[in-house]
Amino acid sequence: MMKQLTSADSLDELLSQHKFSLLYFTASWCGPCKSMSPVVEGLSGMMNGRFNTIKVDVDQVPTSAADYGIRSVPTLMLVKNGEIIDQRVGGVPPQQLMQWLEQLT
Repeated sequence: MMKQLTSADSLDELLSQHKFSLLYFTASWCGPCKSMSPVVEGLSGMMNGRFNTIKVDVDQVPTSAADYGIRSVPTLMLVKNGEIIDQRVGGVPPQQLMQWLEQLT
């Protein structure tokens, strides 16, 4: 299940709830994000329990985007025990995304 981060949430607290977390940085005006969102949501549902998926809208929660040095969206970051272990920037085909997540989680 994908959790939408709000300014009321503590990102650190959400990351600490699971060994692996997938941070999905997106924006409402971003074209590639529109096609990536259902893919990320679908994969997080399929691989439920292996990682926590947190969707971060860079316009709604700019401090989180700044903390992670996000320069372009979509950006996917895989976090293990609070440490970023890998990231992908830009649109990623569903098959490639699934392989990436399976290798790392």
